Amino acid sequence: MKKGMFYAVGVGPGDPEDMTLKAKRILESADVVVIPVKQPGESSSAYAIAEQAADMSQAEKMEVVFPMKRGADYRSYLRSGALDSVYKALDDGKKVAMVTLGDVSVYSTATYVRQMVALKGYETTVVAGIPSFCAGAAKTQYSLCENEESLLVLPGVGSQKSIEQALEQFDNLVIMKAGRALEWLLPVLQQRGLLEHTVMLCNVGMPDEYIGKPLAKYRSYFTTLLIKKGGLR
Repeated sequence: MKKGMFYAVGVGPGDPEDMTLKAKRILESADVVVIPVKQPGESSSAYAIAEQAADMSQAEKMEVVFPMKRGADYRSYLRSGALDSVYKALDDGKKVAMVTLGDVSVYSTATYVRQMVALKGYETTVVAGIPSFCAGAAKTQYSLCENEESLLVLPGVGSQKSIEQALEQFDNLVIMKAGRALEWLLPVLQQRGLLEHTVMLCNVGMPDEYIGKPLAKYRSYFTTLLIKKGGLR
């Protein structure tokens, strides 16, 4: 029997209207939809978005637990048997699609999964989605970069030193997963005169979306800062 195909599908940041037609087509034709959750029985933001735009009623729903871990630990976790049900479905020749927030290529759990599946010898396909910082930039109508400006995308979980160096070296920055770093990051931006050049994006496209000036209370995992050193215009 021919083995199945694995699809890593980006569904965008929150608004189901931001999901691509290709993502809709793949999900509606899938035999199995993998639903990522942090713990058993928990709801999935990615699936909640997808089901508003795509009819997945005919697909088997496969809940797979993906606890929040850093890169190296994540790969070790996935090797421990977490994906056995996915491999079984692929061995049965099924079309398996995993939903993931934003875009697969930007700090996504689905990237690790696709890598592990490919290493097992299965065919894989990536379906691009709109990243949260692109959706947020569109809503603010600020360009991420123009002319010869440089742009760096980095995680807020990095060291303070690395982020301060980035502020020196790049014209524009996108700092994702910035919530936990706000305690020290906002004062750093204030000292450098960059707080007025910064927009906070939190839960973009979701019911509790916030887009505006940086506020320390928004410590969500989905908090992103858009920093334009040349000023917002």
